[in-house]
Formats: sequence, C-alpha cells, structure tokens
Amino acid sequence: MSEENKTQGIPLPGQEDVKPTAPDFLKGDEWFDAEIDDDLLDFGKPYRPPRYTMERKGVPFADVGELHIISGKPGNGKTGLISQLMATVLCGHFGNTMKCEVKHKVRKTDTDEVTEEEVPTVVLYIDTEQGEDDTIAIKNRVCSLAGIDYRQPCQSFFVLRLRDTEEASDRWKKILKAIWKIRPTDIFLDGLLDIVKDYNDQVECQPIIRKCMMLATYYDASMWAVLHENPLVDKLVGVLGSITQRKVAEIFTVIKVKQCDLKPNEKRPDLPDIYFRVKQNKARGRDVEDWLFRYETSAGGWGQPVEIIDPKEATTPQPTNPDEATMKTVVKCLLEFLQPPQSDYFTNIVRELKKRMHVGETKAKEYFNNANSAGVFHMPVNGRYSLDTSQCDAILNDLPFAPSND
Repeated sequence: MSEENKTQGIPLPGQEDVKPTAPDFLKGDEWFDAEIDDDLLDFGKPYRPPRYTMERKGVPFADVGELHIISGKPGNGKTGLISQLMATVLCGHFGNTMKCEVKHKVRKTDTDEVTEEEVPTVVLYIDTEQGEDDTIAIKNRVCSLAGIDYRQPCQSFFVLRLRDTEEASDRWKKILKAIWKIRPTDIFLDGLLDIVKDYNDQVECQPIIRKCMMLATYYDASMWAVLHENPLVDKLVGVLGSITQRKVAEIFTVIKVKQCDLKPNEKRPDLPDIYFRVKQNKARGRDVEDWLFRYETSAGGWGQPVEIIDPKEATTPQPTNPDEATMKTVVKCLLEFLQPPQSDYFTNIVRELKKRMHVGETKAKEYFNNANSAGVFHMPVNGRYSLDTSQCDAILNDLPFAPSND
C-alpha cells in the first residue's frame, strides 16, 4: 500500500498538500487553490427584505442596491421619464400616482463600516449625451417638478456633464469619482452606451454591468441607466443590451404615441394627439401598471412632463370643488400641525390629513389637492410645502382669495 493511501490523502508533517485527481477537462482551470470560505452563505444571517425607492398605485419598484434600465427608441421620451423619477425622489411624489418614501439607512464608507443612521436623499444625474443647454433644461425641469429653485446650487441634486470627455474609460473614471465624492442615494446615468468603447464586445461590456450592480449595492443606492433600443427592433442595443437584459432588476420602456399614425380603431380622442406610454418590460417583484405622460411648455421654455390620468383606468380622484365647511376643516387641520414657518413633505402632510380628518389615503390626497388648488400652500422648496397664512385666513373668514403665484 502506498504512503498516500495509508494517510488517506492527508499529507504528513512537512509535506505539501496533495492535490486531488480531476477530470482531464478541468486540469487547466487551476481551481483547487480557489478560496471559498468567505463565499459560503452564513445560515445565521437574517433575511433583509428588499427596500424600494418608489411606488405607483401601491406597487413598489426600484429596489435599493440594484440596477434598473430605461429604454426606448431615440426621441421617445427617455429623459422625460428620468425627469419624473428624479423629481419623485427629490420631493416625494410625481402627479397623483407615484411617490417615494424610502429611508436610506445602511451606508458603506471607505472603511467598509456599516452605519444605521438615516442619510438625506441625494440625486446624481450623469449626462453623457446632451449639449450644455439641453442639460441645463433637464436640470431646470427636474427642479421645477420638485419645487427646487433651479437658479441656486442644491445639496440634494447634482448634475455631471460628460459629453465633452472624449474617451469612454475617462467617463467611467469620472463617474466613479463623482459617486465616491457625492455619495448619492439615487444615481441616474444617461446613457450607458457612452461608458464602453464597443457595445458588441462581451469582454468589455460584462464587467461594466457587473460593476454598476456592485456600485449600487456598495453605496446602498438605487441606480438607473438609459440604454437605447435598436431602431428597427424592440431589443436593447448590442451585446451590452443582451447582458443587461439578463442581469438588471427592472427595465422600463418609453414609447411615443402619435395618434395620427394609429389605425382608426386604435385612436383615443380622450387622449392628447401626442403622448408617451411607460411600460415595465422586466420586473423581479410585482408588475407596475403602464402610465402615460405628455409634455407641456414651461414658463422657462423647457418641456415639463405631466402625468395623464387615462379616463378608462382612472382610480385616483382629481381635485374637486369641496363644500365650504370641508375646506375650512382641512385648512384648520393644516394650521394645527404646519404652523408657519414650518414646512413638510407631501407624504407627511397627507399622512397627517388622514389622521386628523379620519379618512383614507385617497381622500386625504384629494383634500391636499383641493387645498393646493386654492393657493393654501406656497410653491414647495426642496420638496417641502409651507402654508400661505393670508390664503388660509381668507378661507377661514370667507374673504375673497386667489391662488398664490409665488
């Protein structure tokens, strides 16, 4: 019997490890020295449910720590969708059906220490495609939607322009530096194609997608990236698109609808001549219903996306003309917990109205919309609403009033 058989493969003191025999097709893989102890799952570690950045009609989406994709044909409203999502994160809602209430609590620092303290929302928008004026228009659009002064620097919203950076590798380095420096809770990259040299090179594209996913996890952020569809087919462009399709958590596609191009039986006279449909094409969790939006020209000249409530699917009440007694009660409740100069977010105000008016969320939102239409609130600053006391007094004392213009 050989010495190895006597020791059952265990080396004697002073001898080197005996490597096992392996099939011929594995001999070149050098697998025996790979370390796996740190990769084995700890069965004692508790399950951590996913945290979602946003929800629409009660359905959560956009997991924190994951990569999400916005796709569509060129000119089909992808930046319009990005604007909605960024505004939702910054001020807590967009329209009547989409809101954001996530609290970012777990953040990893350079020392890999984990903290449980809540951190403020910080959005980083990375533009690799637009000219400077177009980027400014997008910034102004998001600020206007979120109630932020677009003329002043904002510590919750940063914009990085990379169109003038020539090399894809240099763009990627600047993105990494910006994320490290700013520590955003939400990252929007427009677009993914511009950080690779060749979108059909699997050796280059696969590590980039993996690193984007790892960045989202490491920084406890929700990361969105724009990736175009092929002009002729409804597929994400190139090998980069194929890899992305398999790896990411969600894919939302924006489709531009021109009613003049529709068949007679497909036309909708109750909708605008041109509008945009957002469709979730991939989801790991619950499916989000399609939603519609259109553009309207803002006072500054840049287009503002506006939610369209489809008459066939409308479930959220629009502002109505409430009776005088109800409006006075709403204003009294608002004054009780939002005494000037205090301010608060949309979601917190709705929550207080639910509690104080003893109604459900739908009715509380309707009351908020009624009060907002009556000019009770000032234009929100950094997503926070404050009360216009003169308008409140006018309603409580039956004085003539007009919606505030500030």
